[in-house]
Amino acid sequence: MNMENMPQGAAGNSNKRKRMNPDNMSIADRFVTAMFSPGDYPVLLKLKAGKIVSFVGILVLLLTLIQYGIPMLAAIAGYGGVRNYILAELPQFSLENGIFTVDERMEREDDSAGIYILVDTSVDSFTKDDVDTDLLEAVLVSRSNMLMYNNVTGIGGIVQEQRFSDFGNARINNEIVAGWAPVIYVCMAAVFVMLYVITLVRYLGSALLYAFIMFMLSRIMTGKITFGTMYKIALFAQTVGALVLAVSNFIGTPVFMMAGSTFAMIVTVLIMNRAFFKIVPPPRAS
Repeated sequence: MNMENMPQGAAGNSNKRKRMNPDNMSIADRFVTAMFSPGDYPVLLKLKAGKIVSFVGILVLLLTLIQYGIPMLAAIAGYGGVRNYILAELPQFSLENGIFTVDERMEREDDSAGIYILVDTSVDSFTKDDVDTDLLEAVLVSRSNMLMYNNVTGIGGIVQEQRFSDFGNARINNEIVAGWAPVIYVCMAAVFVMLYVITLVRYLGSALLYAFIMFMLSRIMTGKITFGTMYKIALFAQTVGALVLAVSNFIGTPVFMMAGSTFAMIVTVLIMNRAFFKIVPPPRAS
């Protein structure tokens, strides 16, 4: 019997069976099932290791793009590229003959993080006495030197000094740095790769935590599921929450970030719970 002669419902069921076959599941089918169909998780658990790895790899790439890649690219595009940003947006600066100059004073302070940054080249030199030791981190930049202060737990405040005269005859200004734009793009790509790895480690670590908690709870209830199976469930179950959390971090407001984090935890646990009872049916009441 061909598809034209099959009833519409039978044809739909046939297509669904094909999609739910682990050997035929596309990456889109894996995402849809992981996000919206925890009852079909037994099929996801039958996927070969390569398909699970590719799923996690693509998901983490999406998370990294949403949280870091898109904001970075948007900022670069908004300024017309790295070169234009350096020439038109950054204050005019130069380092020549051991003297550093910037055409405007810059001061930034983050009270919550205890970080302070001051660039004031009208000052000949900063000393340790100029550092506020109540801060966790501070950077002070003058015409002739730069002080970096770190308050290390258990050790105390550490001040490091870099004198610009140590750079010898080096000459740096906006025009010269703008000429390094291709190198800067390569560095940005390297940073993106590093952020991808960090996001991947964080995702795998979160899956490990969810799997451990749910595994311990399952041991109390039935004890009929392995930790490896629970870990696979966690890898898929985090999908919705991780994407929502990435979007909330992209928006950047504290309320959205807190709401996204809470939503991610609740949804992940609910999906894992639903998938677990699909794999191990709850015991019947006697």
